[in-house]
Amino acid sequence: MGLDTVELVMQVEKHFRVDIPDSEASHLATVGMLHSWVVADSIVWAGPQVDPQRVFVELRELICTQLGVDPSEVVSEARFVQDLHAD
Repeated sequence: MGLDTVELVMQVEKHFRVDIPDSEASHLATVGMLHSWVVADSIVWAGPQVDPQRVFVELRELICTQLGVDPSEVVSEARFVQDLHAD
């Protein structure tokens, strides 16, 4: 993982109060994969009231801020390195 993606993971961990192991973070190649991981982990500690749509909106804001991309680029299929140009 490059510096951009490491910093993004750190911001996601801080914002959502989750701990993403490096071994798992390196396999979260798309926005959708990261979103699914955060939702699943949040449900474990917060229960079924976790709103996946709200998680996506907050995640999109973090990605836009961290990577300097337009919100329209942050879709589930977007790959961090190839599509969002994270290093």
